[in-house]
Amino acid sequence: MDSFVGKQKRGMQQMNGRAFLRVSLLVVVAGWLAGCGDEITTVFPAPVLPNGGFPPPPAPVLPPPQRIFLENAQVKLGIDLNAGGAITYLTDGPTGENMVNNYDLGRQLQTSLYSGPVPYEVNGKKPHPSWPGLGWNPVQTGDVHNNPAQVVTHRKDSTNRLYVKTVPLIWPLLNEPADCQMEHWLELKGNVVHVRSRTQLTRRDTAQYQARTQEAPCVYLNGTHYRMVAYTGDKPFTNDALFEFNTAHPITDRYTTENWAALVNKAGRGIGIYRRNEFRFISAFFGATGIGGERDGDTGYLTAAPFNVMDHNTVYEFEYDIVVGSVEQIRQFAYTQQRPATGPNFQFVTDRQGWHYANTRDAGWPIRNELSVQWGRSDITLDNFAVKSPKVFWRAADVKRLQFEAAFTTPATTARLNWRKPGDVEFKTLTNPGFDFLIVGDGQFRTYTVDMTKVPGWEGIITQIQLEATPGAPRPANERTGRLRLRRVTQ
Repeated sequence: MDSFVGKQKRGMQQMNGRAFLRVSLLVVVAGWLAGCGDEITTVFPAPVLPNGGFPPPPAPVLPPPQRIFLENAQVKLGIDLNAGGAITYLTDGPTGENMVNNYDLGRQLQTSLYSGPVPYEVNGKKPHPSWPGLGWNPVQTGDVHNNPAQVVTHRKDSTNRLYVKTVPLIWPLLNEPADCQMEHWLELKGNVVHVRSRTQLTRRDTAQYQARTQEAPCVYLNGTHYRMVAYTGDKPFTNDALFEFNTAHPITDRYTTENWAALVNKAGRGIGIYRRNEFRFISAFFGATGIGGERDGDTGYLTAAPFNVMDHNTVYEFEYDIVVGSVEQIRQFAYTQQRPATGPNFQFVTDRQGWHYANTRDAGWPIRNELSVQWGRSDITLDNFAVKSPKVFWRAADVKRLQFEAAFTTPATTARLNWRKPGDVEFKTLTNPGFDFLIVGDGQFRTYTVDMTKVPGWEGIITQIQLEATPGAPRPANERTGRLRLRRVTQ
């Protein structure tokens, strides 16, 4: 689980009735972390009842729905053109109750992205006082004031396909269009909705900010769907016992080793989100479990939550599947999909492959056959920097070597490889010292091969790796000249 600096935000006590229960993913600046460094600290505050704990005010007044539906004998799905084209309606069976929570325009089933700066101010607008730490946060549905995002175009291609293009709004600002456009393609097949999401950023601010957690996607269901179910063990795809959390709980990190997580009701039916090769999900439940409809504040929350660098001009794409039905149906769908990678095979041809950084940056988008990362810092308080993989599930015994095709420009003669295991909170709190391997700092590409069978502590399950400067090693006299150019990480 990544580092958190708190579970509450004082400003939430002053939130108005339109948004006090909006519990979407928050990312705030908590300072650069010392030691090995992790991503920008992510804070997920629990909702707080206003007025000293008295019942909340009535639900906000939202624009009237303008829905377009896809349906078959198993599922009825609707997007709302007055909510940015997000999914606002989803039933288990064509005549079932709507499972999607629509308390305000920050819930639904949608895309919500994050980057700097923090706070984000533009056109003379400052963030809502309850949300100063969000930064740049385009939300597909709308903003904290319940202004709906603009749908640019949409079409129903057939009885089972929809397309929608949206200019999202910056959640904490008043009616401020984000400098990006989101596109979503939805296809209904049986009890599964396949979604492709594509966001084109066109920001005027060209700075590269720290990697942030994304909601890709986020899901808010009604309070009747209070059971969070997933597989979090070390024997994935063997029908091993599932994990269940079925009480109200704050934002909680989940290492889901079968790449899916579900929110279901008392009868064990609901929806699952499947994303191949995604191991980091987050869940929460706020309010009273087991009760509530789509306009009530009680809600179950689920998101696939990768870290990503969001360049000013990047194209951010991902795909996922919404599986409607029983837990067994959701799990069996995951079992029919291509298995996740069991070892490293990262080729940085056109994208970062989920790799990101702490306390450093690369040359920016587009990626052209390599990651070109600044390999040096001169300030003492921000001593270490790191190049980090996405979350993975590898058995150390299966990964007998690691190969890095890389070019280092540095006076140092070693670089450090480090790794995380299940239960490790973050890199800076690891008990293993990592492994220093020899490098040549002349800026020429070489293939560095590390025999992992001889590395102490390389055992059990590996959840993430990173490269960093060896502590105490010489640094470039001018930090701008220090460079790591990384083409691939393989076995």
